[in-house]
Amino acid sequence: MEKVTVTAGALIKERINFFSLLWHAFWLALAETFADKNTVLPALILFAGGTQTEVGYLASIMIGVPLLSQLFFAVFLTGKKFKKKFLLTGIYLRVSAFAGAASSVFFIDRISTGSFILLILFWMFLFSISGAFAGISYSDIVGKSFEPSKRKNFFVTKQFIAGAGILSSAFIAKLLLSEIEYPRNYQTAFFSAAAFLFIASLGFWMIKEKPSRVKIKKKTDLFKSVVDEIKNNKTLRGLILISNLAGFSFVTIPFLIGHIKNTFPITKQEVGNFLLIQITGMIVFSFLWKKVLARYSYKGMMKISILFLASIPPASLLINTIDSFYVLFFIIGGAIGSWKIIQEGAIIEISKEESRALYLGVFGSLNLSSMIAPIVIGALLHNVDISYIFIVSSLFSAFSFPLIKKFVCPIDLNY
Repeated sequence: MEKVTVTAGALIKERINFFSLLWHAFWLALAETFADKNTVLPALILFAGGTQTEVGYLASIMIGVPLLSQLFFAVFLTGKKFKKKFLLTGIYLRVSAFAGAASSVFFIDRISTGSFILLILFWMFLFSISGAFAGISYSDIVGKSFEPSKRKNFFVTKQFIAGAGILSSAFIAKLLLSEIEYPRNYQTAFFSAAAFLFIASLGFWMIKEKPSRVKIKKKTDLFKSVVDEIKNNKTLRGLILISNLAGFSFVTIPFLIGHIKNTFPITKQEVGNFLLIQITGMIVFSFLWKKVLARYSYKGMMKISILFLASIPPASLLINTIDSFYVLFFIIGGAIGSWKIIQEGAIIEISKEESRALYLGVFGSLNLSSMIAPIVIGALLHNVDISYIFIVSSLFSAFSFPLIKKFVCPIDLNY
């Protein structure tokens, strides 16, 4: 475990960074709600005339692309002592992506359905890949901004602050989706998201970044390090395998809107309600996750999170009323929140400062299920009943549960 000596000056910088990163978390949460990959965006694809196949492409772009592109960005960023400028570059590209998506809605009546969906997929690809670029820098800055003992508190506090932001924007998004005529409601939502994300970037300008320790400089050494890490680091391999298996259930969530739409005649009002309930669940469960993380650390969180994720697909098949889906989206919100804490926190804890970007890249690029599974599911839904797909996905996720016993996170050694 890293040992950090904290001086008065370092403590002041830590507090500034704590506030700055929470500022970003709040406004980012406001922005991302308007492009929620589980409710808002799948509904846009389906309302525009798209199919579950296009929803699969969307899920792959929003979930898989950021992870798979991380290795390329990690190799580029590992030798950089300061990463704030790269972080800002990534977030301003995301602002452009939201503005581009909003502008594309102007042409929805003038171009074909296929062309419009391609435009939306392109802008979401830019949004996702620029988020991955920014995410490497973000995680590195977080890792070196706080003592190891304080990181858990940061991630849980961040989840709570982000939840408050998401809840605020969920009310706004529900109002926009319900009261403004389609498709102008989406146009307004995307422009609002661009504005919120720009405000979020102001937090990064306040960050006091210290230089990263850099040991490896040659690109050939970096690629060799990637191979060595995968070969020799059992903890990293375990986290990658757990994440891949659990990911099978996680990537089914965007397909729920299509499943519900085929079962009930849902409207744009229901989509807004699902989003609001999901966000409420994320916030309510954040109080529980704080206690779980404090008492059982990351291994305990993993067990609970995977139980949640594995239960979601089969539970959706047993539901026969629209009101019951509200309960399910409440649980989904809790599952998403717990999984975010694990993926952001555990990888930072098992890595050292000089190799953190590399770890993030390896971890992301080998999360293959997040990239491939949504495309496969979207294609299979033409010929295979969704119930079989949901059950198989749940079983894959359940297989990750026994692996948690073998997972060792340095900070968990005290538990």
